[in-house]
Amino acid sequence: AGPGRAQLKDRFDPRRHRIELGRAPLLRFVIAREPGSARWLLLELQHHLIGDHTTLELMHAEVRAVLEGREHELAAPQPFRNLVAAARLGVGADAHEEFFRGVLGDIDEPCTPFGLCEVQGDGSRTREAQRMLPQALSVRLRVQARRLGVSLASLCHLAWGQVVARSSDREQVVFGTVLFGRMHG
Repeated sequence: AGPGRAQLKDRFDPRRHRIELGRAPLLRFVIAREPGSARWLLLELQHHLIGDHTTLELMHAEVRAVLEGREHELAAPQPFRNLVAAARLGVGADAHEEFFRGVLGDIDEPCTPFGLCEVQGDGSRTREAQRMLPQALSVRLRVQARRLGVSLASLCHLAWGQVVARSSDREQVVFGTVLFGRMHG
């Protein structure tokens, strides 16, 4: 029923295939033989809570290094217990709550783009549109982010905040995103 890549993409489309947060693993790989050839395909499935674009680039660079025989160039892996210790011994929940109450305490109504506030459901009626940015614009955005001393993701989050503000007719907006720290670099 078509090229293997298209079949895998369709079979594991995130609009129909969900990774349950409460069920390990949150990073999975699906392998399949390309129909009519000896070629193998690999599809990586990752829950958005455990990674972002930077994480993905780093993982792919590490895999390339191993495949090219350069694993000796990689940093030594850190024990998982270090991450657990940082999470458990770091700032307590009270400090986080105090911070967010101070920043968001005066927000008393949701930001609803175009007045759409009833958006629950299984997502089956959702439509998605994608558009690639021209290469020249991508380069300009990266240069601007470096000039400002922020990540490209931060710049894009600011732009999305502007979209939410304009489409909800609000000056102050709040929206959720996934931004994880890099654990001291």
